[in-house]
Amino acid sequence: MSLTWKEVYLGNKEYFELLPSGIDDFKDEKEYLSTESVQGTKINKIECRITYKDRPSRANMQPLLNSVWFAKMQSTMKVYAFTKDNEKDIKKYILSTGFLGVKIMDNKISPAYIKFYLTTSKFNSEKDNLCTGSTQRGINNSFAMKIKIPLPFREGKPDLEEQARVLKILGGTEKLKEKSKKSQELLDEYLKSVFDNMFGDPVINNKSWDKKPLSQFGDVKTGNTPSRLREEYYGNYIDWIKSDNLNTPYMHITPSQEKLSEEGARKGRVVPKGSVLVTCIAGSVSCIGNCAITDKEVAFNQQINAIVPNKNTNAIFIYFLINNSKKHIQSFSQKSLKGIVNKKSFENIAFICPPLPLQQKFSKIVEQVEKMKENIKKTKHNSEELFNSLMQKAFRGEL
Repeated sequence: MSLTWKEVYLGNKEYFELLPSGIDDFKDEKEYLSTESVQGTKINKIECRITYKDRPSRANMQPLLNSVWFAKMQSTMKVYAFTKDNEKDIKKYILSTGFLGVKIMDNKISPAYIKFYLTTSKFNSEKDNLCTGSTQRGINNSFAMKIKIPLPFREGKPDLEEQARVLKILGGTEKLKEKSKKSQELLDEYLKSVFDNMFGDPVINNKSWDKKPLSQFGDVKTGNTPSRLREEYYGNYIDWIKSDNLNTPYMHITPSQEKLSEEGARKGRVVPKGSVLVTCIAGSVSCIGNCAITDKEVAFNQQINAIVPNKNTNAIFIYFLINNSKKHIQSFSQKSLKGIVNKKSFENIAFICPPLPLQQKFSKIVEQVEKMKENIKKTKHNSEELFNSLMQKAFRGEL
């Protein structure tokens, strides 16, 4: 029989099972993977080691053989799989309830193929459209069941050979994207090195600069969330920034999924272009200190504190100062269920404050490097266009 392509719902129990929360009792310790532990499709760090009795409430998802996991949060692409290739990891880890697990029930479906599809823009766009919630939007199992996965079929069964062929073709174009990414990472390392050479450690102050609390770097403001019961607060007037928009490797905020109306902006907090936004309330202490610079006037929610720089400080310098000192900022957290650094604590954190001309000199170096990164992005964009075109063809059975 000839090859055909079908779209199969994640809720189709013949092929998939969406895993519930709950873990088996275990002895000794395991490593806990929060959503912050995974970057892209790789484990970047371990949140902490846990015992069964003494573990965070969110450490409640059980890895299984041939299961693929993706982060539930909107605008977040984090995917990890447990297969025969890393079977030992199944007994090693416990996952956060911030992940949604898909158990593959048919041995004719490749976990590597499903993992790859969950990284595509098509899947993540569908996921984002099905997200719910107010403060932190995410997808739940009942809505995830509605997402369709394209699969090649032959003689009424999923075809493993075609899945492998698609992965081989797409894997080659993905390497082009990785080369661009590595170039950007090298430039980021270069800027960190320049900062260290010019200013030293911003907390230890090994170059004996004047130290000042953040309140003297500029006007510190805490964000606010207009009531969701008032529809007139939401519209198309101004971007409404949340902590997710700061959780990126880029210096500037990412575009917002939501906007406020003029009335909503008056009920919220608004800061001008060139302000530095910092996450000070998060589900995990490791997210405290995520920061970005505004490239336009924006409103922002209560998870964020903003610094509007005064005439004696430079926004780019403040950004690198905070980005290089996240652990120090996290040490001021209240250590409650959610990591919180309140406004008073935040604005009293003291940092080095070198003379403005030196800050501006560093800022010009950063701007030059950012131009180089923009040129790399153009190359990356071309490779991504090729990649996305091939993906669309592959998952329509046209390759």
